[in-house]
Amino acid sequence: MAQAKLSFKWLGISGFVLSDEKTTLVFDPAMTRVGLLDFLPFTTVQSDKDEVDYWLERCGVTSIDAVFVNHAHTDHVIDAPYVARKFKAKLYGSSSVMNVGRGQGLNNDQLQEVSVGGEWKVGDFTIAAFSTPHLPHVLGITLMDGDITSPLTSPTSAWNYRAGETFSYYISHPQGNILFQAIGRVTDDDPLKDLKADTLLLTIANRVSTENLIKRFNTTGAKTVIPLHYDNFFKKMKREGEIDEFWGVKTGEFKESVSKKAAGVKVVWPGYCEGVGI
Repeated sequence: MAQAKLSFKWLGISGFVLSDEKTTLVFDPAMTRVGLLDFLPFTTVQSDKDEVDYWLERCGVTSIDAVFVNHAHTDHVIDAPYVARKFKAKLYGSSSVMNVGRGQGLNNDQLQEVSVGGEWKVGDFTIAAFSTPHLPHVLGITLMDGDITSPLTSPTSAWNYRAGETFSYYISHPQGNILFQAIGRVTDDDPLKDLKADTLLLTIANRVSTENLIKRFNTTGAKTVIPLHYDNFFKKMKREGEIDEFWGVKTGEFKESVSKKAAGVKVVWPGYCEGVGI
């Protein structure tokens, strides 16, 4: 019997589909884009089900077994309860993510709170959680910091999506190991520093520096790196044409530095829903 093939498809921001042809996982589904004007007073946001359905169909997703979220800001969690409910999947994340799920009608059987050191088996995948605190947005301040302490109903103000705890995930599979690093920083006491991975899914937004992130290439020994969280999450996902990049992410600088200082690493920049074998 042929071995199952692992595949990755990008859903924008840090969202992606991971499948081995038997089991399908989704991380950070946020195809609904919350614009800058959506943060004005008396404005509310909610999951755009038509937009979510379009992108899942375009990505060829017909079943989902689990939905993992790294933190509870809108650009990571806003569509997670709808996706879990649509496919009768379980939602995994912090206590804040759990309260987003509860507020949108998920029952306790569909909710699994994530804790540091925990591991969860889904099909042939084993997913382990590591605490990697959210970096400040500006002047040392993290916007929408704190926890969501009660069920968050929808629609609601975008400001009510408080970050909660931020997790990076290590995904083990017989066909290869994957590290999803949720923040753009590497430190000497980093809980991820001893992890080895074949594929590195790397958040590059709000990074300390490209050189700092190249350290992660070296520690993991990854053969393939897929950058995440560089598209403009304030704009609707383009169905055709070039991806709108977020201002300040400087993907050109990232590509140039990597080509000079990590030339042996294959860096892949897929479009939305473009399949990548890993």
